[in-house]
Amino acid sequence: MKKIVTLLMLFCLLISCERKEPNFSEEMIERLAFREKIDGQRIPSMYTSFKLYFLTNNREVCLTNNNELSFLYEQYYSNEFSSLNAFLDAVLNHEFVLDKKRFKKPFYIDSFKLNPMTEKEYSNLGFDNFLKKYSKETASKRLALNRAIIKEGEQSTIEYILFKNGYDISSDCYLGIDFIRKRQDSFK
Repeated sequence: MKKIVTLLMLFCLLISCERKEPNFSEEMIERLAFREKIDGQRIPSMYTSFKLYFLTNNREVCLTNNNELSFLYEQYYSNEFSSLNAFLDAVLNHEFVLDKKRFKKPFYIDSFKLNPMTEKEYSNLGFDNFLKKYSKETASKRLALNRAIIKEGEQSTIEYILFKNGYDISSDCYLGIDFIRKRQDSFK
């Protein structure tokens, strides 16, 4: 009996010590935070087109980019975080919740509430089956959102779930396709 209890305790210890891989690596955070200056002016980052999300204290998810997050850091959170890198890490990897009441200027970032039915479906299916259901392979063998099966009010939640699981969406407006790709491929 002692051996079983000891093995169970050891097993629990090993599970609790397992580190989850961050959503964004240190290198990715560094690239998102990098701001080049030319003639004293900061130029936009080459990663501005990446869809990034953050949570607010009123249970909304906000769709943004790294330039907007940089602005929020400089205006409202620079006293709490030692650097933009630390702020991005907290927001993107550790679900740091931003307080919308702090924002003195008008707040024009798109926000939405998560669709509870889509969240429940994700919980029931698991990520791999969820990805399989909501994606399709294009003629060019790339993975894309299967918009034909997405109901009204679901797409934002689906994209957020993909984001939280290390996938990015890039839209090709000309073809009308939303491509899905692994995050590490986005930073190559």
